Amino acid sequence: MDDKLINYRALGERIQQRRQQLGFSQQYVSEKLNLSVSFYSRVERGEKVASLETLIRIANFFAFSLDFLLQDSLQQNMSDKLQAELAQIFADKNTEQSERLVNWLKVLSENFDRLG
Repeated sequence: MDDKLINYRALGERIQQRRQQLGFSQQYVSEKLNLSVSFYSRVERGEKVASLETLIRIANFFAFSLDFLLQDSLQQNMSDKLQAELAQIFADKNTEQSERLVNWLKVLSENFDRLG
């Protein structure tokens, strides 16, 4: 298992793509962010770890959220498949039926260890 919590390569690629979409040079962005060109370039390549403050400055500069910037690093509580299965179960239920299902899930969850 990789010990790094942040996928710096994906983060850097996302920053680089945004910079290129806007037609900015690394020189221009690094000056605006008060960073050295070398440091900024290495962040884009995923070779350098930026501080939280620097990541916030980058996110603010490019007008995207930190969760967008870090999306490859954030763990999801449920897989997309599981979310889709739950949505399918609730799709054809009215509000009362959905509430009953949720109550049953709560009871099952509270007694999960005794059931198995």
